[in-house]
Amino acid sequence: MRARPLATAAVLALTTALLAAAAAPACPSAATTRLAGNTEVPVRGGSARFNAPPALLAALRARGVAVAEIDTHGQISPHYSTGGMSLGIRSGAVTNSGGKVGGELRFTRAGIALINIKTKKVARVTGFVGNLSQGTLSAVLNRGARITLGTFTRPRINASIDTEAAALRMNTGITVTAAAAARLNAALGTTCFRGGGPLLHVRIDASLDPSVDLPTALNLGHGAHRAGHEDQEAHGAWA
Repeated sequence: MRARPLATAAVLALTTALLAAAAAPACPSAATTRLAGNTEVPVRGGSARFNAPPALLAALRARGVAVAEIDTHGQISPHYSTGGMSLGIRSGAVTNSGGKVGGELRFTRAGIALINIKTKKVARVTGFVGNLSQGTLSAVLNRGARITLGTFTRPRINASIDTEAAALRMNTGITVTAAAAARLNAALGTTCFRGGGPLLHVRIDASLDPSVDLPTALNLGHGAHRAGHEDQEAHGAWA
């Protein structure tokens, strides 16, 4: 007499298991969801050299404005700079964004100070961040809100990645935005900056995660292993 209830229970259990399996969503593997060319490659360090163009430096000097570096502790150097500074790269990521370099670079907290020697006004520019996907360079002015300092032309990804060295190499000019020019002029009490004018030239050498297959992750195709090096040589050193 107990065989029928036991059989009924077994059928119910089997039916419940089948319904649960049918309702469960499929879970594709990480390999199928991470498409080639859409991967963020971590940045493991590196450095960047920023230089102000000679015409801007001459305009600053003519108005009594000197340039000095700021260290990672926020201290302004007592020695005036020639208009350049080197910053370390502390973190970030690189992507292939429509065939051009995308991602973000976050630099060390050092920066540069513009000092109006006559009025003693100072513009402290620190906390640089490069938005590679938007082609913008932002920073914090006088420990206040972050502003977009300037814009740059995004380079081709194939011309910027050295797969042998696992590195991103960029060599580009930055033009100041109208808003940043107004903020810098107000902070210094000068008229040195104008929107759309040259602000900086930057040479970047960022180290990428060496464990990543860069040609696949960034969809580089063939013949890209020394492209970054060759493109940098083609542009030459900025003077």
